[in-house]
Amino acid sequence: MRKRPNIKDIAKAAGLSTAAVSYALTGKGRVSAQTQEIVKRIADEIGFIRDDTAARLRTGQSNLLAAIVHDTSNPFFAELLSDFETSAYEAGYLTIVANAKNDPIRQAALIDAMLAQGVAGLLISPVNGTEEAGMQSLRFHGKPYLVCVRDIGDKQADYVGLNDRQAGYLAADHLLSAGIRHFAFVGGLDHTKTWLDRLDGIRAAASDSGVTFPDEMIFNSAPTREAGSQMFDRILNSHSDCNAAICFNDYVALGAYAAIHATGKVVGQTYSVVGFDNVPQSASLLPPLTTVELFPRDIGRKSAGLMLGRLKNPKRQRERLLIEPRLIARESVVRPRA
Repeated sequence: MRKRPNIKDIAKAAGLSTAAVSYALTGKGRVSAQTQEIVKRIADEIGFIRDDTAARLRTGQSNLLAAIVHDTSNPFFAELLSDFETSAYEAGYLTIVANAKNDPIRQAALIDAMLAQGVAGLLISPVNGTEEAGMQSLRFHGKPYLVCVRDIGDKQADYVGLNDRQAGYLAADHLLSAGIRHFAFVGGLDHTKTWLDRLDGIRAAASDSGVTFPDEMIFNSAPTREAGSQMFDRILNSHSDCNAAICFNDYVALGAYAAIHATGKVVGQTYSVVGFDNVPQSASLLPPLTTVELFPRDIGRKSAGLMLGRLKNPKRQRERLLIEPRLIARESVVRPRA
């Protein structure tokens, strides 16, 4: 195997001392701009890659951030992580991303692994059932961490999330404004704060319109396309009088489309569907899906901002930011007759 190039190789090629090369690579010490340019050119030519491990051990500082989310396959988190990583990179940090797959044991192992890598801070969107005690190892090691999207009530962490109650209100109000009085709420796990807040918003909108939203029209399931399709098969058979639904997310709505069309009903003409997230696929469905935009990129940017601020000033006051949602009205809701 070819030997990995090191500082001594650069020094030999440039005719400089190893100390001068080190100064040129780090931008420290009295080294001319011309020398820095020569050193960096030679480093590129021989394939030198700087190893920051020694510097991290010496200074106790790291340029690595970690991000653990419960489902990296969800486009919502792809967008969130994209802007988080971009903001971190622009500030001089690299981001390691890991997928907890909604598994608390896997999540705990990933947190320990990130700590072992010496990350400077950690962003986490917790798996279902995570409690504040699950962040104990982060607090024990004194690592700054930020919770996003799924609120676990951790008073020792910054939080960036959504106004899920308002999101639920917007979805229900849109159906009610179209004259729809009988609808279902489909998908999501009923022990999560996100689900509870959206249901609270749905009930508030119904109440404001003088409508009772019954418990029998609430259908829990995993927030996936497959689960959405299976749940709608059941709803369409057992509640034939119901021709509208609010889906916990756009993934559940994708499953709903398949099940609804299989019965001969047509979304946007004889059945109304509203989702949450506004993932890229939602605008490409036939018909395009009405959904509630939750601005994942804003969550990513604001999360990075709070994390970087925490790294600069660990003692500053904890912050809690909620992103306000916006309804994206498309063609999946049956319009009221003139």
